[in-house]
Amino acid sequence: MGVYSSITFSRRSVYTSSSVARFSAESSRVVPTGSLEEAHLLFPITITCLDTWYTFYVATKETQMTTSPEANMADVVVRGGQPMTSGELPGHLALALRLENVGTLLGAGASVSAGGKTMKGLWDDFGTAKPASVEWLSNEGFLGDLEEGEIPNIEAVLGAIDIAAFDAERRKDKEHLKQLKEHGNALRAAVVAAAKLDSALWELRDSDDARKILEPYHRLLARLQGSRQPGQSAPWVFTTNYDLSIEWAAEALGIHIVNGFSGLHDRRFQPNAFDLSLQNSQATGEARFGSYNLNLVKLHGSLSWMTDGEDSRVVERPCESIREDIDSFISKPTSSSFAPLLIQPTAAKYVDTVGFVYGEMIRRLTEFLSRPNTTLIVCGYGFADNHINRLIASGLLNPTLQLIIYFPEWKDVGSEIPNEFLQGLRLLGSPRIIIRGGGEFAYLDHMSSDLPDPAMVDELSADAKRMLSNLAKSLSKPGGSEEEKS
Repeated sequence: MGVYSSITFSRRSVYTSSSVARFSAESSRVVPTGSLEEAHLLFPITITCLDTWYTFYVATKETQMTTSPEANMADVVVRGGQPMTSGELPGHLALALRLENVGTLLGAGASVSAGGKTMKGLWDDFGTAKPASVEWLSNEGFLGDLEEGEIPNIEAVLGAIDIAAFDAERRKDKEHLKQLKEHGNALRAAVVAAAKLDSALWELRDSDDARKILEPYHRLLARLQGSRQPGQSAPWVFTTNYDLSIEWAAEALGIHIVNGFSGLHDRRFQPNAFDLSLQNSQATGEARFGSYNLNLVKLHGSLSWMTDGEDSRVVERPCESIREDIDSFISKPTSSSFAPLLIQPTAAKYVDTVGFVYGEMIRRLTEFLSRPNTTLIVCGYGFADNHINRLIASGLLNPTLQLIIYFPEWKDVGSEIPNEFLQGLRLLGSPRIIIRGGGEFAYLDHMSSDLPDPAMVDELSADAKRMLSNLAKSLSKPGGSEEEKS
C-alpha cells in the first residue's frame, strides 16, 4: 500500500472527485471508487499513523439526494456561510453529537407543537383579548416605538413594569402601582396561558394524545442521551421557556433530571446540584461511568418555581399542586395569589432572590459554551435576548465550539437571514457554524429527526473501527503489496 502523504477530501468535490478512495469494511485495502456521485452522506474519521494525519470519509446510505420542489426549502442550509445540502447535515450532526459536551438551547418556537405560542402569536392573542391593556402600556411608554407589524420584547416589557412597580412602591404612588399590577398581571397571565401548553398534558400524560404531543421531545432527549459514551458528560438542555415539556418528556423516558433543585418533598434551589451526577453502582468497567441524567437549565424560570418563606427561598412544586392556581391566575390575574418565578432579565438585578437564580442559570450556560469540544444546537429561539446573544457570540471564541442553529423564518438560501444577529454569524464564514432555515424544516420536529439515531451512529462507528484496524495492518507492512501501492 505504501505511505500516503495525506488523504484529503473537500465537501465541494463530493459529487465529482475521482481521486478519493472509499474503504470497504470487509477489505483490508483501499478500494478506489472512480466516482462518488452516489455518496450523499459522509462520515469523517481522522487518525495518525507513522507520523502522518489521515482523514477518511466513509459513505453511508442513510440519505438520498432529491431535486423535488420540497428539496429547495429543505436545502436552506449554510455552513461557514456557504450553502450545503440537507443530505450533508445528518453527517455533521452525527459528528457533533460525538463531542465531549452536547447541549441544546430551546426557545418559545420549540413549544408550539405542544400547544405553546411564539412571541408573535402570544402578543397577537393578548392584543385581541386585552386591547385596553395594550393601549395603556403603549401610552405609558412600555412598548417603545414599534413599527407596523413589529412586536415588543414581551419579557423586556414585563421587566420594565416590574422596575416601575418598585419605583411606584417606593414613592407610595398607590394608584400608579395598582395600574401597573393590573396591566402587568394581564400580560403575565397571557404568558402563563401560553406556557401551560395543551390541556391533555395536564390531564392524562400517559394517553396516546399526550404521547403524540410530546413525541418530538421524546425523540430529542432520547437521541441526546443516546449520543453519550462512557466517561462523557451528561447532555444539557437550556431553555428560555417556562413550560414543563422537557420535565414531562424526561419522566416518560425514565431520564433523571438535574435542574438545580434538590430534596424530595421540599425541593429547594441548590445550584451545586448541577455538579452532581448519577452512577450505576452495579455496572462494571466503562459502563459504570455512563451518562444517566440530563441537565436542565431554565434560564428565565418556570411555572413550577415559587418563592417561599420569609427568606424568599426558591422552591419547586409538583405540577399537580399548581394546576388550579394556574387556571385561577389565567382567568383572574388581579385577584389570584399565584406567583410563579418568571424571571425578567432586565429586572432580575433589582431583586436579590431572582437575581441569584438568574445569575446561576446564566453562569451554567457561560461555562458550557467555554468547555473544549462542545456542541450547541439551537431551535425555536428568536435571538431577541441580547444577553444570551452576547454569550453565544463570546462562546465562539472557544475554537472547539460547534454551533448548529435552526431558524424557520429564513426561507431562501440566496437571501439574507431576517435577523441581524444571525446574519452577522453567517457573514463570519466560520465552518463551525451551521444555520438551517426552510420553514417547517427548522421546527423542533424536524430538528429532533435530523439528530442521528444512536443505533445508526454506533453502526457507523463499528464500521469505522474495522476500517481503521485494516488500514493500520496495511500500513504496518513494509512497503505493502504492489496492488496496495498508490
